Amino acid sequence: MEWERLLSPKRFVLWNEGEEVSCRSDYDTIICSTLFRRLQDKAQVFPLEEDDYVRTRLTHSLEVSAIGKRLGEYVFGQLKASEIDPWFQDHSEKEFSDVLLCAGLVHDIGNPPFGHFGEYAVREWFQANLRTMTLGQRRVTELLSEWQREDLYRFEGNAQSLRLLSGTPYLGRMEGFNLSYRVLAAIIKYPVSSEELKNGNPAGYKKMGYNCAEKELFDRINQETGMNGCRHPLSYLLEAADDIAYRTSDLEDAMVKKVLTLPQIMEGLRQYLEETEDSSEKRKAWIHVERLRKLYEEEVKSRGRKPELTAVQRWNQSMQKVMIEDAAAVFVTHYRHIMEGCLKGDLFEGTVSGHIINAIARLSENLIYTSSVKIRTELFGRRVIDSLLSQFMPAAVKYDTGEAMTFIDKRTMDIISGFYKSMYHGEAAGRSEGHRLYLRMLMVTDYISGMTDNYARRLYRELFA
Repeated sequence: MEWERLLSPKRFVLWNEGEEVSCRSDYDTIICSTLFRRLQDKAQVFPLEEDDYVRTRLTHSLEVSAIGKRLGEYVFGQLKASEIDPWFQDHSEKEFSDVLLCAGLVHDIGNPPFGHFGEYAVREWFQANLRTMTLGQRRVTELLSEWQREDLYRFEGNAQSLRLLSGTPYLGRMEGFNLSYRVLAAIIKYPVSSEELKNGNPAGYKKMGYNCAEKELFDRINQETGMNGCRHPLSYLLEAADDIAYRTSDLEDAMVKKVLTLPQIMEGLRQYLEETEDSSEKRKAWIHVERLRKLYEEEVKSRGRKPELTAVQRWNQSMQKVMIEDAAAVFVTHYRHIMEGCLKGDLFEGTVSGHIINAIARLSENLIYTSSVKIRTELFGRRVIDSLLSQFMPAAVKYDTGEAMTFIDKRTMDIISGFYKSMYHGEAAGRSEGHRLYLRMLMVTDYISGMTDNYARRLYRELFA
């Protein structure tokens, strides 16, 4: 791979002949969009949160964007100094880091309401119900291809982000946000389809990165940027920025929610490191854990108002700097492997930051993600999504087919925004019966995944309370 193509400023549609595309135009498009604003009422960790201190998808995305830009600037400087690639001598750092600035803003834009729990709820609904649905005398599963079925069974926020960015009507145009290829490529964390995941998956990806419906777009991104079916190099940096942002912020938000205390954090970090094989990186990680204790003692001495929380906030800031430096070092060390598309894993493996991140991950799984305050709202969210899918999907299956629809079916379809119906009709023109059915089902998942937490709750109460 080479940067001249990887950072292609082109878009898949030119709205005006001769229009120049810059990352600034991508940035302006994103921050002025309805979908981006909706992130302010979507959960990052705690759904339906009334405390405005706790992060939402919007504030998380802003943090990922900021960290991604800093990481991009640092990596660019390191690569330029190393003289490993002449491209960095002839181009500006802004050309490199601004892609991460934009990609960070939209990397989660396809996530449904109620956080990652919402993704599980959508997947499980299809796994439980798709096989029993019919259109006329035929089973829905017979009309859909294997790839289309797998898209539904493996519903994924990453793939949904690419779909919404490329297909949601924007300012009266049907090409979605029409972002530059370089930004779209950077958010594709898993350059693999659900069909490939089921049938081989030689690269060992965990999730899919695009739907069958976006195959043509993925091929164009792949061809234009020269990714050759591999991860875009900037996707590694975006993934690292995401990890840095949410691993550190989860601790802080959990303390505000009184789910975690500083002693629990200290004990969790220590326990993980004690169970880890000895290495120089592990010994350095111990120093950072000890620094958290010292920061707390400083806050107690200074008689700060919230010494535990402030100590964690200060520690998070210092750890973000360490994590950025570690991720950059791994990126530079493995630069050739990354550019050849053969690096496995992330940018924290074998680093000091990797130990800290893994320790926080286990602490989060044990105490944050399983806390009763989080689970109660998530279970309510699951019921909301399950009920909405059960209401809208059977009606959508018969919509636009000539099949007889009940009065309730028709009224149900009237609720779905014309926004998503126009998206469906634009995609469905000239398609086969099975493909149109698939697109109608995506119309419902587009509609529901586009909802904010509170809108989904309000609609649920209006329909079922």
